[in-house]
Amino acid sequence: MQESTGTHFRYRALDADGAQRSGQIQASDEPAALRALIAQGLTPLDVSAPAPVRVAAAVEGGGVAKASATDRSALVQELATLLGAGISLADALPSLAQAYAGHALGPALTRLDRDIRAGLSLSAGLAKGGVSLPPYVLAMVEAGEASGELAQALRDAAAQMEHERKVAQELRNALVYPAVLVLSGLAAVLIIFIGVVPRFASILKNSKADVPDLSRWIIESAMFVKVNWLAVALFVGVVLLGASVALAQPAVRERLFDALGRLPLIGHWLIRVDIGRWATVLGSLLANRVPMPHAVNLSQAALRLPRLRLDMAGTARELERGKSLSDVLGRQDWFPAVRLNLVRVGERSGELPRMLATLGEIETEAARVLQKRVLTLIEPIAILLIGAVIGVIMIAVMLAITSLNTAVY
Repeated sequence: MQESTGTHFRYRALDADGAQRSGQIQASDEPAALRALIAQGLTPLDVSAPAPVRVAAAVEGGGVAKASATDRSALVQELATLLGAGISLADALPSLAQAYAGHALGPALTRLDRDIRAGLSLSAGLAKGGVSLPPYVLAMVEAGEASGELAQALRDAAAQMEHERKVAQELRNALVYPAVLVLSGLAAVLIIFIGVVPRFASILKNSKADVPDLSRWIIESAMFVKVNWLAVALFVGVVLLGASVALAQPAVRERLFDALGRLPLIGHWLIRVDIGRWATVLGSLLANRVPMPHAVNLSQAALRLPRLRLDMAGTARELERGKSLSDVLGRQDWFPAVRLNLVRVGERSGELPRMLATLGEIETEAARVLQKRVLTLIEPIAILLIGAVIGVIMIAVMLAITSLNTAVY
């Protein structure tokens, strides 16, 4: 008799009565294992190959890749699904750690499982790092633990993460053409500056030519770059590396966001993004029955602009003193006055979580429209700047040639 081939996959599933079952099933791959479980009348909760198999597959594929935003949002969604199915956190985390073995999130999940067994809460374990979740997700997890609705809080957090991932992907896709345009323009400027301008250096040596200062400066600069191109390239590389290192620092990013937030159009866009995210998170926290002052404090983690966080820092204290949320927001110059009515109606009707969710959707869509407007302006601005640089170079060259002709004749 020929021995069957395939991999033994570990699984956990629910039977027709809702009871949890676990064990191993032999199949050629994970989709085949899932089909086999469904054919047996089971609802799969988790199917994973043994850890050595998954690690080997990762090594053969060129090493463990860095966890992406998609991976992190999928992890939060999987955890929400497991908890929503009635599986305890103590059982869900080891299963996820095993499923993600060989993945960038595997070690972080193993540490998280160890921390939870040591007595830490899920929010505290996630805050220790490893999974690298956004601050507002940690706030929503903490709220879910406090209200006993952890699965729902995780589902809401995963939905918000997925939404932000899609928005970021749209932004990256929209920036492809402007980036190609800018790089092409820079290449054209460098070709003219290094390949064409130095050919007119002999004009500077002509004692009869009265070369204008602009022409002299540009021609001498082009000669310097051509002769010392390696040193210039190294200098530019060091500057770019330094900027990259600086932007990796949270304090530098905060100052940059603060500066961008004060610009006319870009600032308006970033503020609408923050309001949309904040309203969605606050609405989710209130829907999970988190007290208003505590929910407002937690929702501040969703604000990326330092100025907005500073303005909202004292909101919880004012709410404890009897002020309404609409009154506090009405005194903020960055909050749209036309949106205050949604908050007021929610407070009066007792539907504030739903109104805040609606406010989040409206502001998110408004931010998307502003994003398109900002990106639309990049192309003409880039064309104008590149054209201006090339124009100045050509004018300088023409002035130099004209000065020579004047000296001859």
